[in-house]
Amino acid sequence: MCKTLAFPWLLSLAFALGPLAGCPQQPEQPEATGPKPDTVCPKEITGTCKVLKDEWDDKKLIAEYHILVPPETKHDEATKYLQALYRHLMTRRDLNPTTLGGFVYTNEAQFSTPPLSPVGTVSQKPGEKSPTFENKIPFELWQQVEQAIKLSARADRKLKRKLEYVAEPDKQLVTVIMPFTEGVSGEWAKEVDYSQVIAYFSELSQQLFGNIPDLKVFLYRARWKDQDLAQIELSRADYEKINLAQVEDRIGKQAGRTFLELTMGKGGSEASVEKAHQRRRSAEYKKAIDQITKGKVILNPQLK
Repeated sequence: MCKTLAFPWLLSLAFALGPLAGCPQQPEQPEATGPKPDTVCPKEITGTCKVLKDEWDDKKLIAEYHILVPPETKHDEATKYLQALYRHLMTRRDLNPTTLGGFVYTNEAQFSTPPLSPVGTVSQKPGEKSPTFENKIPFELWQQVEQAIKLSARADRKLKRKLEYVAEPDKQLVTVIMPFTEGVSGEWAKEVDYSQVIAYFSELSQQLFGNIPDLKVFLYRARWKDQDLAQIELSRADYEKINLAQVEDRIGKQAGRTFLELTMGKGGSEASVEKAHQRRRSAEYKKAIDQITKGKVILNPQLK
């Protein structure tokens, strides 16, 4: 420890000559320079997120960024967050990162409990011209329905009478109302038969249950001339029980048999062969429909 000199005149001399030996002055610590990590989520990403980790390697130009977003975040919202996060990482400093990883979480435990389990990521490695995005948040039910049945590609989208649906995520239930119309005119078909109505039911059932893992119930309504010809409520358990894929496979084989009969001139006239095929087709569908839980199938008496 430095001590006070005993004689005042020596003190004056000491100040005149400079710092005393053995009593070095403590240099001031320079303030940290360079970019500082984010502690508040940038507004261009979202004002409701929290920065969990922000690391930047000046020498290797590696950026790593982790954010927490609200637990109720939807798929499309997460996509926007990832895109904004990428822009932020690429523009926040003078030099672009050569390697970056942006991670989005909806629960802090996904970040704090190993291994990391983000619901969304954006990454780019050296040499890659564009980033890779991964969004694990499921699409909303209505989006899954439209994707499963390829709604945008349907030819009836501009017609007055077209397929309609209702998605109820709280019940994991989807209702589809299928109008039976005449070609591209949109007018009601002149006639509708049983196998035609059930064929559409079979196709929609497989599309929906096959592509929406959480779907519990599909309600099918076949509409003709402003009335329901059929209303079928199909649970996932019943769907798995009746195995519509196998039903369609058997019907396909029957169609092959019908083609041979027509080609070889067996089975009578073309009309009688076609009529026999329709009977076999309807019989296959009826066996499947009869396995659905009692009370879940309502058929209009007009439906043959």
